[in-house]
Order: sequence, then structure tokens, then C-alpha cells
Amino acid sequence: MGPRSLLQGTVPADRRLRSLARVRRLEAVVLSPDGARLFHYHRDQTRPDRPWVRGELISDAAAGPGTIRQARGTLRQPGDLLVDVPENTADGPRIARYVRSFDDPGRRWRRLGDAAVPVGAQPDSADGWTGPPGAVAVAIARTTLAGLPAIGNVLSALPGGDGALALPTFDPGGEGWLQALVQEGASVYQWHRQEWGGRQRWVRASCLRFHPDDGFEVEDRPSIKLAQVTGERDSQPSAPDVTLSASESRSGVRGTDLGVRFDHAGRSFLLFGDTHWTARTRATRDAMGELTPAGPRGGLPGVTLHGTPLRIVGGAATSREYDVPLDAFSLDGELYCFFSSHHFQRHQVMGRSLLTRALDPDLPISGAARRRPISFAKVATFSDRFFVNVSVQVRGGRLYVWGSGSYRADDLRLAEFDLTSPALLGALAGESPWTRPQVGVRYWSGLRSDGTPRWSPHESDAAAVVLGAFGEVSVRWVDELDAYVLLAMDGPEDPVGKGVTLRSARQPWGPWSPRRRLFDWELSGKSYHDEASRFIRAHHRDDPVGDAMFGAQKTMTGAAYAPYLFDARREGSAIVLRYTLSTWNPYQVVLMEHRLSADAVRAISGAG
Repeated sequence: MGPRSLLQGTVPADRRLRSLARVRRLEAVVLSPDGARLFHYHRDQTRPDRPWVRGELISDAAAGPGTIRQARGTLRQPGDLLVDVPENTADGPRIARYVRSFDDPGRRWRRLGDAAVPVGAQPDSADGWTGPPGAVAVAIARTTLAGLPAIGNVLSALPGGDGALALPTFDPGGEGWLQALVQEGASVYQWHRQEWGGRQRWVRASCLRFHPDDGFEVEDRPSIKLAQVTGERDSQPSAPDVTLSASESRSGVRGTDLGVRFDHAGRSFLLFGDTHWTARTRATRDAMGELTPAGPRGGLPGVTLHGTPLRIVGGAATSREYDVPLDAFSLDGELYCFFSSHHFQRHQVMGRSLLTRALDPDLPISGAARRRPISFAKVATFSDRFFVNVSVQVRGGRLYVWGSGSYRADDLRLAEFDLTSPALLGALAGESPWTRPQVGVRYWSGLRSDGTPRWSPHESDAAAVVLGAFGEVSVRWVDELDAYVLLAMDGPEDPVGKGVTLRSARQPWGPWSPRRRLFDWELSGKSYHDEASRFIRAHHRDDPVGDAMFGAQKTMTGAAYAPYLFDARREGSAIVLRYTLSTWNPYQVVLMEHRLSADAVRAISGAG
């Protein structure tokens, strides 16, 4: 990339009033990882969870980064997009100019010829920001998150509105939010400069391309689906019609996602995210279920979902989309649970994480209890920076907390709770206020020269233990492997493909092994070649697999996300892992199984 590879133009995301009044697309030109081809990308900014979309190939003879600008348009039609890119030709290097016209029905990029005057260098950003340490290249654009301040503020107050729009559209100097594309290695991330209450900070906002350099392995035998956990019936053509929970008739739960397992007081439970209930007024309110030894499918557990949503009391919390339970841990008879909250705050998908304590640690789960919520008291806001999505593990008097910040755009970091600290135990119990920094909580900030970990009491010092574009994460200590196991998904344009991946480490901070792909959900989940084995909707129409949970989902194809380790067992020289997986359409959770070969077990057990 170059300094003028990014702009916010005048192209709306679509023709809706929200898009026309609030915000215009981001446009970018980005080189392929090998540097030989230049592609056009764009991103809809009407919601912070919109991804970067790769458009057409502009040049297959690129010799360097391109620049993009837009000609003046009209209220009815955006101006042409113009791109200059250095190219290697038979006559030597040239600056080629390409155009995309919006009055052209095909809207294809076409070469105009050589550029008489290349686009000049972009001025420095308002604060001189040059990207994070190690950045290869940075492109910065001044943008707005609302077309008109008044309209933006009104729309932010509507149901589902983006609270970030309550912020001034322009800062006192008259300039909009700064957005940046940053190349880090071969990966490309979008950053934005958040501004609120007189404060500023740069944070990652989205990942355009995740292209790590540590390689990966592909398991010879992919994971298999054992059963559908939630919902009333399994729509996979060859599967038994029953699910492990019959959750609609027994608990009033039509569909849900996540399925994070935790153990407490000799019992096992699952946490579920944005849940759709038979009572439509409860839409997206979260759920919890309890595992039973025997279910409707032989050899598999049953699941009883509680008939009332979870509730957070004692502090500000939201319960809409992306506001979900993340993980939980048991300590001295009490149950503590992390939740995400304040979705879309400051134009982040997931705004912050909350640490809570169950008011009734006995957790009286019952599908028939339709008006008795499982309630959690807010202990503290844990993070709004690096630990918004978390996975936790108690081991050796410590609680390890692995976390990522911006959803599907950030690295993985590590925090540690000293569960022997009186000050921390008092704060957890509500006997004293949670402070920042909190005594007994520290953050991994790298390794010393002798290889020992360095810790800091300040979250701002937290260093990445694994580079990535993490969303939901699952980390557990697995005795059978004598290692920590990290399950996660692929990133955008990831060379690993569309898959569930596994890493392992002997220490919480690593070093973490290269990834192993356990399951390609595009190939094996959508199963285009064999409809009978399909359990993720593959076609928009005429597909027997899927459900109609809500408007935006019912006509969409499915996708896998949120792999959470369920359990592990040894069978001879092999290790069998089970994990839950969400499929979007159907909007349900399934239970997967993966058999690690003896060679894989040896490789994983020797990691770190």
C-alpha cells in the first residue's frame, strides 16, 4: 500500500436512507501478498460489523502500490473512481491509470492509458500517527461516520442505532475521524482513531486480509458432526430428526449460538449467545443450559436449556446482538461469568467485557421456568480494549484470561488473576471496589532476555501472544495432550482456508504452535457434493438445510464460527476432541468430533 491507497468516497453502501444520510463506503486499492496484482476493496460503514469486500482485479502487472481518488459526482450519481498504479511493461515502467465509471452498467475497471500526472502524496495525519510498531505501510484517510451530524444523532437513537454516531461527526478542528489501512507483515488491518470525551486512541477496527507467515498443517481426517445441540429438529437430510435439547418445546428456545462449556460444583453447563425465543420480545437475550449424562441420542449427552434468559443486574449492561456470555469459572463455591456488552460503542462491534458473579450459584436450571432468570451481579467492567472477547482457565491458583479486542480483527493477549490475592478475592466478592489497576491482576507484556515472562499491572502494556484476527476464542488445558489448546477460526483471505484451527502450547503465553486445520466448513459443512451430509445451508433457495430464525438470516447461506472445546479423551494412541460449533443458518449449535492421529498427538504434545 501507499499513503493514498485509501479514501472515503461518495459511494453509498446501498440505497437505504440510513446509508444515504449517514455514511459512504471506504474504498481501497491493495496489492496481493506477492505484490504483483492490485485489487479494489470496499467496506460498508453503516455498521461496524461489515467486512471488507474484495472487488475486481485492477492490474496484474503492478510494480508498486496504487493510489485512489474520486472525481466530483452529483447527488444522484457518484463520481468516477480513478486509480494510478506503477506497472512493468515491455517499454519499461509506467504509471497506468484505471477508471471505474458508475454510469457504466458493468462498472468494470478499464485502463485509460498512462497517467500524465500521478496522484500526489497524502498529507500527514493530524496526529502524525505512523501505525503500530513493525508496520510495513500505512494509508490514512479523513472520514466521517455520518453524512450529516443531525441525522447521525437521530439515527443513533433509533432501535438498533449505532451509539458511535452520538459522537460529534467532526472534531473541533473540522476534520472527521481518521481511518487507516495498515500492512503488518503480509496482513492488512483497518485502524480508526476513536474520539470521545476529549480522548483519542487508535484501535483496530477490521481485518482486510490475514496472511501469517508461520505456516499450517491440514489434518488428513476432518472433524465430523455428531449431533445438533439446540433447536427442535435437525435439518441435515441424513441426520436423526432429534436434537440433544429439543429446546423449542422444552425451553422456549427456537435457535441460538456459541455453546461455551464450563464446569461448576460437579455439574457441566453451556453458555449460549444471541438467542431467539418463542417469546419474540426476548429476541437476542442470552441463554444457559445444563448437560445431562444421557440424551435422546445414544452415547451423547442431553442438554436442558433454562426457560428464561440470563440477566445482569447492578450496573450498566446491554443485551442486544453481540452482547453475549463469553466464559465462566468456578471459585470457592461461587460462579463468575464474563459477558460482552455495549455493542457498537465507539464504532466497535463488541464494546467491552463485564465480569459478573452469579446471585444464585446453585444455578437452578429448568426448561419449564419461563419467568425466573438466572441473574448475575456486575463486579466490574473488565476491558474495552484488548480483552473484549475472552476465554479463561483456572490452573495452579491462577486464572488465565486470553483475550482479543476488536472483533475478528485483533491479536490474542494474556492476563493473569492471582486467586490467592486477598485484595482480588475481596473485589470479586463485592467486598471492595474493583480498581484500575486491580491488585492481583497482571498482563503478559513479553519475554525477558532469559526467556522468563514479563508482566505489567497495566492493560495498555499487554503484548500479543498470538497474532491474528480473532473473534470468539476457546483455550483450555487438555491433560491428555499435556498442553493448552486454542481453537479459533480462519481470518479474511486466510491461506488456511475457511476452517476451524487448533494451536497448542505448554505455557499460557506460548510459544504457540503453527495452526492445524481441523475442519473446512465450506467444503465439508456445506457439502456441495453430498446433500445428505450437509448441515450448513449452501444455497439461498431450495436448500433442505436451514431455518428462518430472523429476517436477515433466513435467506442467507450459513457459515461456521465460534468453536469451543467441549471435552477430550484418549482412545489408544489417538486423542479425540469434541467441540461445539455455530452454523448461522441453521441458527443453531452443533457438536463436532475430531480424532487426532498419533503423529498429530506427538507433534502437539511436543509444542513449546
